[in-house]
Amino acid sequence: MTANRYAPERPDEIEWDVVVVGTGMGGATAGYELARLGRRVLFIEKGLFLQGQSASAGGRHQSEGRLAANPDPTDESPETRLKLGRWPLRIQGRTNFREMEFFGPRGCGTGGTTLLYAAALERFFPADFQPRANFPDAVDSTLPERWPISYDDLRPFYERAEVLFRVKGTPDPLGRNEQSRLRTPPPLSPRDQHFLDSFGRLGLHPYRVHVGYEFVDGCTGCPAGLCFRGCKNDAGSICLVPALEKHGAGLLPECEVLKIEAGGSDVKGIQCRWKGQTISIKAKIVVLAAGAYMTPVLLLNSKSKAWPEGLANRSGLVGRNLMFHAGDFIALKPLKPVSGVGPQKTLAINDFYHSEGQKLGTFQTLGAAISVGQIMQYMRDVAERDPEWWKKLASIRPYWWRKLSSPAVRLVALFMYYVLNFRNAAVWTNIIEDLPYFDNRIIADPQANNGMRFEYRYSEELKNRVLLFRKRLAKALSPHKMIILSSDYSINYAHVCGTCRFGDDPQTSVLDRNNRAHDLSNLYVVDASFFPSSGGTNPSLTIAANALRVAGSIHQQLG
Repeated sequence: MTANRYAPERPDEIEWDVVVVGTGMGGATAGYELARLGRRVLFIEKGLFLQGQSASAGGRHQSEGRLAANPDPTDESPETRLKLGRWPLRIQGRTNFREMEFFGPRGCGTGGTTLLYAAALERFFPADFQPRANFPDAVDSTLPERWPISYDDLRPFYERAEVLFRVKGTPDPLGRNEQSRLRTPPPLSPRDQHFLDSFGRLGLHPYRVHVGYEFVDGCTGCPAGLCFRGCKNDAGSICLVPALEKHGAGLLPECEVLKIEAGGSDVKGIQCRWKGQTISIKAKIVVLAAGAYMTPVLLLNSKSKAWPEGLANRSGLVGRNLMFHAGDFIALKPLKPVSGVGPQKTLAINDFYHSEGQKLGTFQTLGAAISVGQIMQYMRDVAERDPEWWKKLASIRPYWWRKLSSPAVRLVALFMYYVLNFRNAAVWTNIIEDLPYFDNRIIADPQANNGMRFEYRYSEELKNRVLLFRKRLAKALSPHKMIILSSDYSINYAHVCGTCRFGDDPQTSVLDRNNRAHDLSNLYVVDASFFPSSGGTNPSLTIAANALRVAGSIHQQLG
């Protein structure tokens, strides 16, 4: 399959029903649903077309072409990063602890960041839709009292998204009373069965985490990169390719959107650069899904006489209320030597989601077997984002981590693996809710690498909850030994959200309850920008469910 097959020769001469900017979880899902409903849909994607030939009418795909080339993951050139589905340039930003410049864990290519995700597809809890009640003492946060929609509003779309992404798992004993149709996961490895049994004896409530994997033979989870086995259910394979193959959608890959052209009340067109030329594409409806980093930048750059502060920005909130999640990587040892051969993304517990009057978050397996190489790669990634981490580890220069072959890196990794006897350990992660603050934001900056940078304050309130979660985990999981691999500032830069929040009041939100921009009749946003709060679990399923919901509203508007 080649992208040219789906690229119209003159896309600027067609008036599309819907143009979707971005093919990640929100964009691909919304576009798929609209194409399935008979709408004329065009997808625009900054990155490469990465999916291979269709293996069946069901939309599963085997890897070939660019995927089969399997480029060197240590090559940091933009060209190689794009072939790997990774964002090509370093992200720049400033926090209250340092200036930052690093390769963010975000995708670029058909499938967006779902190309790199660990495919955990969990629902938010009903209480997540009334966030202020969970943090009554966070007086300086811009948390709203409630989302403009409820859990019950989203419930049927959660169910549909779980079916669409072929989610496997078992019900959460502390869960949401969901009527889900989860597929049966494969048997656990001996090690993870040991954890399941041990956690139960400790009074915890483990369950099979909800994931979008096919678990083909030899599956290792691919938790932070492309899946070369057609096993991970990313948005490109599940939604985009069926929209192209079965429902007649079009695709412009390697196409950069420059500006949204708009009058005072509606969008007129999309200015973009494709095949070395600047063209303007017309659509009845425009759906932005470039991600919570880049969607606000596109809006801020789309200034006009009618929108002097940026498109859809009469509230002044475009780019504001930036949120991530906090989260540690934790190596957890079984109580006896047991094999970890088998599926890796397997277990979760929500005993700490609401714990002793505090809202903390979820705890789940990361989705990869621990190895010396994995420890080295993780150490490198952490050091790039937090050079101070190494000063706590050893009194050495903070830049030797740039070479994975460094003897010092290998020495530390070997020490952890063999001397500390963590070769039978599993890597777990927690996900801790981040709160929105007005001054945490994305800024359009033409001098920055990506035309953007971020400003973020890691609050004392969040730091205290991270430490509290660590203490409660250590106590609850005793006698299991654990090592926290993370730095003091354990920010999950992949779970960015909140920069175009939705709400009922145009003064305090960018989008309305149907994700349409206030005061614009035909502009929608369906990526994680719309979140008014971040929740305490993986965002992907909520993005997909909401995209299905919004697609229904767009379909009705088109008549």
